[in-house]
Amino acid sequence: MNFKKLIITKINNIATEIRLNDPDVHNALTLDVINELTLCIDVLSKDTSSLILISANGKSFCAGGDLSWMKKQLSAPRENRIKEASKLADLLLKLYNCPKTIIGKVEGNAFGGGIGIMSICDFVFSVKDIKMALTEAKLGLIPATISPYVVKKIGEKNAIHLFTSAKVFGPEDGVKFGLIDFIYEENKINSKISEFIDSFKNSAPNSILESKKLVRDLSYAIDQNIVNLTINRLADIWDTNEAKEGINAFFNKKKPNWIKE
Repeated sequence: MNFKKLIITKINNIATEIRLNDPDVHNALTLDVINELTLCIDVLSKDTSSLILISANGKSFCAGGDLSWMKKQLSAPRENRIKEASKLADLLLKLYNCPKTIIGKVEGNAFGGGIGIMSICDFVFSVKDIKMALTEAKLGLIPATISPYVVKKIGEKNAIHLFTSAKVFGPEDGVKFGLIDFIYEENKINSKISEFIDSFKNSAPNSILESKKLVRDLSYAIDQNIVNLTINRLADIWDTNEAKEGINAFFNKKKPNWIKE
């Protein structure tokens, strides 16, 4: 597989790494990244690997949705908004339904959709000095398409707090919220992940896949109906005055009008 925004590496006979590789835009979920990730997950879902490691180049793990793309949606017809919102929503559902065990390696800051990806991962390893936040409310938006996965991962109370406050938090709080499983020094995280991957070597490949499927089947479903709800909520919020004010304020480098001095 040859990609411009991803680097795919076979780690060993049971694990493959997907490395986000668009550091100039902090690995934001641009349309190019969404399209490449969608194709990549399709291919890896059918290969012989039992595990997928998701990591990123640069200072950021993932900055979330591409605000330039979102700005275009402010003046787009609703049918266009639905179509565009569906691209990210469909990727997230595909990643969630991937039969492979997914491990996240977070060595940089994660915002919005980056936390969505972390929430879909079955296990998340993090270094110590990173920042995370669901910042959509500061822009007059809501974390719509990622919300099913974030709520499932961290629970309703934590989700309401982080969605509404847009609070910046670190790895220790990430562990408390249930978003992060392991925190290591930067010089130890690779060896710890290697040890973790090795712990799966004695398990039958199909048993690994079927075990994850069993857990998914026993928990509440995130299905197309829920995804469609989030798509419509995102299309709705793009049509609000607050979204227009928040996104335009971001690009004009000023405070939105709801912040009073």
